[in-house]
This record gives sequence, C-alpha cells and structure tokens, in this order.
Amino acid sequence: MKDLIQDKLFDIKYIIEKFDKPIFEKNIELFEKNNIKPSLVCILTSDDPGSISYAKGIKGICKSYNIEFILDKINTKEELKEKIRYYNNNDKIHGIIVMYPTPFGNDTHFMNLVSIEKDVEGLNHEYMGYLVQHEFYNDNENLRKLIIPPTAKGILYVLKRNYMVYEKYFSNYGRYPENLKENPFKLEGKKVVVINDSLAVGRSLALMLLNENASVRVCQKYTDYNDILKFVSFSDIIVSAVPSDEFTIPTKYLPERSIVFDISFEGNFEYPEVFERVYKISPKWNMVEKGNRINDMTLHRLISNLFYLINRKLPKEDLIELKEFENSIFD
Repeated sequence: MKDLIQDKLFDIKYIIEKFDKPIFEKNIELFEKNNIKPSLVCILTSDDPGSISYAKGIKGICKSYNIEFILDKINTKEELKEKIRYYNNNDKIHGIIVMYPTPFGNDTHFMNLVSIEKDVEGLNHEYMGYLVQHEFYNDNENLRKLIIPPTAKGILYVLKRNYMVYEKYFSNYGRYPENLKENPFKLEGKKVVVINDSLAVGRSLALMLLNENASVRVCQKYTDYNDILKFVSFSDIIVSAVPSDEFTIPTKYLPERSIVFDISFEGNFEYPEVFERVYKISPKWNMVEKGNRINDMTLHRLISNLFYLINRKLPKEDLIELKEFENSIFD
C-alpha cells in the first residue's frame, strides 16, 4: 500500500524545486540589486487553529527566502481597520495578509480595505474583477502580473506544471508516461467539480478553470449531497474543501483514474481506499510528508504574489530580464 500511495501522489516538491526556487532566487537577486528588502505582515484575527497554523507556515517560508515577517494580533473590528490602514500607508511593508474568517462578520469589507498594491491574497474586489475578465497583467507590456488567491492558484499551478512536464516527456519520447493516449492534465474540455464556494478557494478556482476552458460545477452547503455525489461520479477532476469531519465522498463515486485535491484539514475522502481509485491525488495533509503537501504549494503561491507586488517597483529592464529567465525555466 505504501508504494501505491507514493505512486498516486502529486510530486509537489519537484514542482517547487524545478520552477519556484530558481525563479524566486532570480527575484531576490533583482530586489538586492535595487536595495529592496521584501516584507510581509500577517494580521491574526482570532485563535482559530487553522489560522495560527497558516501563520506559522508563512513565517517559515518567509525565513527560508529571507523575507521580513511581521505577525500582528488584533482583538476588535476597529483595531483591524486601523491596522490595515496603518500597513497600507507604511512604505516598509510590501504585502498584507489578513487571516480569514474574522470573528467580526462581513469579511469582504476588510478584503476591500487592503490596498491592491499590498494585497497578497488577491481578494480585493479589483483583483476579483480582473479574474472574472480573464486578465493576467497590470500593464500593457505584460511585465507586471496581477494577483490571484494563492490556494486556488496553487491547485491550478500543480495542474498546469504537470501538463508541461507530460508534454516535455512526449516531446522527448514520442509518447506520454504510462503510454497514455493524451495528457491527463489538459484542462480544456475537462469536467471539474469544486466542492467549496469561498472567495479564496472555490469561486476563484472555478473562474480560473473556466478561463482554461474547463467545464466547471461548483457545489456549496446548499447543494444536495446526492447531487454532489452525482457530479463527482462523472468528473475528471474533483476538488473538495469542506471544513467538516462529517462530510465524506465515498470512494465508489470517484471515476477510475480521476484527479483529486483534498483541501480540507479534516479530509473529505476515504483513506486509504481513495488511493486505489484515483490517477493522482493531493490528499489530506497528514497523508503526505511536509514539503510535498498542497499547502506547501499555497505558501509558494503567496510568496510569488508578494514578489509580483514588489516587481511593480522594478525598472522595466529588470522585469524583461526576469521574464526571459522565467521563459527559460519553462522551456
């Protein structure tokens, strides 16, 4: 079973090593050239264990890339507003992340208070609007990238980078791995079900997948459970992020060799049975070693967003150099 599980896991660690680390190092090189010290502030709004764990992960990845990390804990709605305004106007801070959900209600109000110049989560309504319009860049020269919510972006990134790896394999050997007839990570025309409708995950991911010409069904707490199982049963890709240990998708409803992402901390699938059914899976966090989890990809996408924001301050020639370097990595 151990070998079977290992064979079914996405190799997220490889993607990070192959694509992210060299590009991040190139970014840092250009920041140093321009005397920029990256900084990120995390505003903790509650004692929620998930938020605390996420903040700890952010602190760790900031340390690994020599990014200044500031953790700020608030206790009231007015204090949160005040802190957002303060960091919006603090030139030493390049990025702001607020831990949602807050205990104050109407979180979109706080999302829209964060300046688009410092919003590393891409939850401000301006970024959401760009996502709806399928825009990628903040300028006409396609050098300054827009911000996309990191969890959803991480899922799409895993799919698209695996697509590139499989295409490279085909280019080298004249066939796909395992003699597959087509690239399993091709998104165009694929049936996808996303079981979550939050801005940070479900809604954002659905828009991203629609922009890739996939056929997407979004389910939420008002969707009948039997309907969810029906949608799952004919989907090529299943993404579930239901924050409850009472929600489970029975393995028998998963199509053979489907692609699965289990984003829920509690886990939304049957383990270990699910491994026997799927083609590839990013499973519940404790089923895979640290460094190869989907939240590791989320953290790297958060840092890429921070770098996108800082890059807006770089000279044009540096951004051209960065783009050429990125293209060389992807070739």
